[in-house]
Amino acid sequence: MKNDLVSLIDEKTELIERISLFDNVVIIAPYNFEKESLINYSIQKASVEKKIVSISLNMLFSVSEDEFLCKYASEILNSLKAISKDSLESYLRTMSSLEIFYNIEATENASYKISVSACTAPFSTLQKEEILNLPEKIAKEKKIDLLICLSEFQSVLSWNKIKPSFLDLFHEIAKRQNHVRYCISGSHIYQMNKLFGNKNSLLYKFGHITYLEPIAKEQFSDYISKSFKKVDKVIERDLISKILNVTERNPRYTEFLFSEVLKCNNKIISHEWVENCIEILLRRYIASYKSKLSQYNVNQRLFLIALSKSNGKKIYSLDFIRKSGLEYSAKLDKVKNSLLKEGTIYTISDKTIKFTDPLFKYWLAENFD
Repeated sequence: MKNDLVSLIDEKTELIERISLFDNVVIIAPYNFEKESLINYSIQKASVEKKIVSISLNMLFSVSEDEFLCKYASEILNSLKAISKDSLESYLRTMSSLEIFYNIEATENASYKISVSACTAPFSTLQKEEILNLPEKIAKEKKIDLLICLSEFQSVLSWNKIKPSFLDLFHEIAKRQNHVRYCISGSHIYQMNKLFGNKNSLLYKFGHITYLEPIAKEQFSDYISKSFKKVDKVIERDLISKILNVTERNPRYTEFLFSEVLKCNNKIISHEWVENCIEILLRRYIASYKSKLSQYNVNQRLFLIALSKSNGKKIYSLDFIRKSGLEYSAKLDKVKNSLLKEGTIYTISDKTIKFTDPLFKYWLAENFD
């Protein structure tokens, strides 16, 4: 996402302030909301006043605790390595319990690339603790403030439940660290709330929680209109509204759609061209949507189709129950809760139910009665 578009996000000011104050922060928003772009932008702005070193790692691609810890150690060492190869090797040898395999390769600019791999056996609890405390150890020695950015943090819930769990160790070590803070983000809203918003969770009050909202429609419309004027093209406000309604102001979908619209050879953008671009965007996802829909049970499909044609409010009204075909509110409640846990839908502050993927909603509304 471009910085001038990120600058329209209301939550940026608070996030910049939290990072400047060196607080732990938790960012929750659906997929494709460009959370990483916002985080990078905020770190850049916060670093103007106070130098902050940051390291980012996506947890979504780690299928186990050991795999993540191995990547984590590698990322930390590669980002914060010592100046010389000799001092780096000396430092690695001081990590008493962590029997990791590493390989140091010289690069063109005389720095070094470190490859870290796990032991053949799973990491012991002591080794896990040493890896998790590695950022604090290095930050203290180098006298820096270190911000660890972990995205798709809810992935930890899919790892094997080994005692002590990753969350147990992470919580205990993080609360003792003085030179390290965390910027944690996640897209599965139900699971992130379970981790950070539940009073019974270890990570309750771990950091300030920010729920990202879509960019205000008027701001987004103005931004898009000005962007078209810069390239000498004209698009009517109702067509901008059409696109923003389809994408529900999801940043990534909206950017893709407008990049397609801008390919028009004519100066004035037509309604037909916009509809064509929407179809192009949908074709990228139709196969996955069909597969996804087939995995739901009958009641879930009925609920989602009815929800796609509503504004997400008053789902317990007789009209919605009739349209969904779920007969009574207790059955509807059971279906709704199952879809919340699965991550297809989520609720916002006013209890409105929204689709995590607005394009999935649009596809359902357009193709099913």
